[in-house]
Amino acid sequence: MVLRLLLSFALLVAMCNTGHSQHFIFNRLSITDGLLSNNILTVAQDQRGYIWLGTENGLQRYDGTRFRTIWNERADQILTGNDGLLWVRSGKRIGRINPGNFTFTPTPYEGSNEVYGNSGMWLKKDASGRVFLLITGKSCQYYSEKSGGFSQANNPFSIPASLKIKDVVEDRDQSRYWIISGNDFGYWDRQTRQYYNLSNNGQADHLLYTMAAYAPVASFFIDDQKRYWIQTGSKSNATFLCYNSALNRFTSDTSGLNGMGAGSYFEVYGFKQLKEAAPAVYGLNCFGIYNDHRFNEIKTPANNPYGIQFNSVEDLLQSDDGTVWVATDNGLYFTSSVRRNIHILFSQEKGRASISSLFEDSYNNIWVGTWGRGTFLLNNPQKSQGVMVLKAINDLDAYTKLVWTICEDKSKQVWIGCQEGRLAQYDPETKRAILHKLKIFNNSAIRQIIKDEEGLLWLGLQDGRLLTYNPSTPAVNSSFREILSLNGLINRMGFINNHQLWIAVHNKGICIADIKTGKLVQSITVDQGQPSFIANTKELLTFNDTLCLIAGEKLGILNPQKFKINYSNLPGSQLPGSIFTLQKDQYGNCWAGGSSGIYKLNMASRTITRLTQQDGLITIHNNSYVPERSMQLRNGWLAFGGNQHLVLFNPAEYNNSMVPPSVNITGFQLNGRYLPEDSLTALNTINIPYEHRVFSIEFAAINFMQKGRLIYEYKLEGLNDEWISLTTPTSINYNFLPHGHYRFLVRAKNELGQYSPTITSLRIYIAPPFWKTAWFYILVGLAIVSLLFYLHRLRLQKLLHIEKVRSRLARDLHDDMGSTLSTINILSNMALQQPSIDEAKSKAYMSTISTSTSQMMEAMDDIVWSINPVNDNIAKMVARMKETAGAVLEPKQIDYRFEIAPSVTDVHLSMEARREVFLIFKEAINNIVKYAAATLVTLTFKRKGPNLLLTIEDNGIGFEMAVPGSTVRGNGLKNMQKRAAALKGQLSINSQPGSGTSLKLVMPIA
Repeated sequence: MVLRLLLSFALLVAMCNTGHSQHFIFNRLSITDGLLSNNILTVAQDQRGYIWLGTENGLQRYDGTRFRTIWNERADQILTGNDGLLWVRSGKRIGRINPGNFTFTPTPYEGSNEVYGNSGMWLKKDASGRVFLLITGKSCQYYSEKSGGFSQANNPFSIPASLKIKDVVEDRDQSRYWIISGNDFGYWDRQTRQYYNLSNNGQADHLLYTMAAYAPVASFFIDDQKRYWIQTGSKSNATFLCYNSALNRFTSDTSGLNGMGAGSYFEVYGFKQLKEAAPAVYGLNCFGIYNDHRFNEIKTPANNPYGIQFNSVEDLLQSDDGTVWVATDNGLYFTSSVRRNIHILFSQEKGRASISSLFEDSYNNIWVGTWGRGTFLLNNPQKSQGVMVLKAINDLDAYTKLVWTICEDKSKQVWIGCQEGRLAQYDPETKRAILHKLKIFNNSAIRQIIKDEEGLLWLGLQDGRLLTYNPSTPAVNSSFREILSLNGLINRMGFINNHQLWIAVHNKGICIADIKTGKLVQSITVDQGQPSFIANTKELLTFNDTLCLIAGEKLGILNPQKFKINYSNLPGSQLPGSIFTLQKDQYGNCWAGGSSGIYKLNMASRTITRLTQQDGLITIHNNSYVPERSMQLRNGWLAFGGNQHLVLFNPAEYNNSMVPPSVNITGFQLNGRYLPEDSLTALNTINIPYEHRVFSIEFAAINFMQKGRLIYEYKLEGLNDEWISLTTPTSINYNFLPHGHYRFLVRAKNELGQYSPTITSLRIYIAPPFWKTAWFYILVGLAIVSLLFYLHRLRLQKLLHIEKVRSRLARDLHDDMGSTLSTINILSNMALQQPSIDEAKSKAYMSTISTSTSQMMEAMDDIVWSINPVNDNIAKMVARMKETAGAVLEPKQIDYRFEIAPSVTDVHLSMEARREVFLIFKEAINNIVKYAAATLVTLTFKRKGPNLLLTIEDNGIGFEMAVPGSTVRGNGLKNMQKRAAALKGQLSINSQPGSGTSLKLVMPIA
């Protein structure tokens, strides 16, 4: 059985002689494509072309490539305002959303505290574009920009308060507002500013007069043709009326409405105006589009992959480019346009019917040869839907149902080549068929028959033989002449330049024969070193005198003059899968059918476009349709057939001559966070911190009619100078770019090479890291200068310190040893001047010299000890003190004791501090020996906070302390006070007669 039409999208109404019906191919988007829910509640389009969807799980925006979730809260309704903002109703919450930055602003309305749930609340727009809120049975409230809310005070009409209002419909031509309520039906007239109804028809309105018999009115809609579509009665028992206001009478255009739902229960949710003056109706178990004075219901079986399946249609939209969007409880359906394509599916219930041959005869009928079911005839399918099974041919023999090729001779006799060497001849006038089973065929399948300009038929057999036959002679063995034997299955044949026959031989290549002489003039085969793809050639297509296309495992180019073949000079060579058939349309395009569908190759721009279900053309869905055969009809249409499927279409409808729109930047993610789109257009440059320089850019040309048929080109100036091409607008990611200025450019191109009118640009500035900023360089420079200055200061301080040490050493040497050496010198001279007989004085002088020498050596030893850095800790200094104490106190029979706290042994002192402390200690020990008459001296070293405490005590006779303010006698105590001051410390002496003396030195450690 042949299905005359596959109800592809839904509205494939049988074509009649008066014209064609509308044909739709539906495409479905679901949660697998990114929807939050398959239950779509509302659909709208904003002024920039984006599609907005409200679902029970949230609000989303669609750019033709990806869904972007705006929020995850239920969205019941979306309306586009005249100001570009979107009205959104989520339950009982109403507000406006800015499509540029997605901010939502709630809008108040009257009676919000009395509304429970979301049933009975509707946002609507009247014919003037004003938005109003309808709370069913309670109130109608128009929005006022001035008050910023909905209120009955903003209504442009005044109606009785008793009306249980259900809808308001503005009729701008009549200057009326039709008021539909549960207890009345009427209108408010602008000119008279009065309300007229069924009982008060003061203007003698014909519709009001007539509607008295049909009340109550459930819904009311005015289309672009000024027809009133009226639903009366209840939901379960509805009647539909159509009133033509121009003719002032009812019409029969409601045909199809009253029978919606295929006899099942249905409810109408509303009407929508589509383009081309076609209203549509939708609801529960209800979806139809008006055409040819009736509503055609659109709903297809669940096993139809090209149709629409739903329980309810919640909303409808026809976008600016003509695409129809259908919001259902089974996802979002859309159809790109209304096409006049013809799809025919051969049922497999009665046996295999794989299409193996296509041919158009002189009467514009299409012959379809199948493998398994024989031959079928489509009687001028563009004018009628007559499909005939040619039993006269099919019943000739078991093998005449296995058709390979069909051809018509000059006398309009049709020849059918079949399996096992069967040749059928059919006379369209008498509708009689003759079977020719000749020995010359040797039971070899007749794979192809073609006709040359002189009317001769050329037959290619499966065993590789090439025969010719003059159909004006009887079909006997002697009438067939064997021209060549090519030792391989003949796949396809074609004439080139009217004098050459090109033959594709399986597993061999291409052979070229001269038509006049019948001799083989050229072979392009694998054994001659040609590419291996040539062995599986499926189709030859003459494009022009210098170019032939070859189909097979890949698409190749053949120069028929130089016999050179190239498989790498066409974008089609990159097509996935094998290519089985080629056709040239009247616009200079090449069409290819293969295992991955149907493609159009624009030879001028060298671009290739895949045609899919989205384009209203069924190509590949499953193995029921792999286009293996094709032909061009006389009217320019193309036919592609394969397996059980045949499609006829007008290639003019697929000429993508529409200039692509400018590309929109649909998203900019910075570290995974989207930036508001209005900021992208408002800002001259996007500034990105260096540490956040991971971003991605999303873009799309918002035109759903051209979806999948555009080529995108982009580049990032500052990073690369070459345009990068994309067939799908994916997200472009950039990671860790160097700092600097960049400009992102993107444009779209159609298959003709036409670009978008403007190149979309986005300036980006990545700030340098702090270590590459001017202020950082200034700080580094200041730091270097400061460091150099500091080092210079250290050097100066070191030099000054050395100078200070040298000066002190010079002073000490002068003070301690200069006077001693002078004394020694004086005493030595005195000793030399004394008479030798004065031995006693000489000994006294020598004794004094010895003492002075010892003191000088001791002073020298103290100086050397103080400047040695090895002795810079307390432990070394205590050892020196013990040595000195032993040398001074022990000869005087004075005991001494050192009490050193462990915490001070590792304390380090500078050279000056070490010397001053030691000299204070030495002065104190000498004073004890000279004046104290002590028997015990105790020295204590301990740490007290940040200070060092040195205590020297004796048990001597003590002395009377001087009165404060009086002059201190003796240089020793004065020197000790000076040394303590040099240490920034304090020196205190405590003594009483008979109680000994105590000396305390407190000095800072650091």
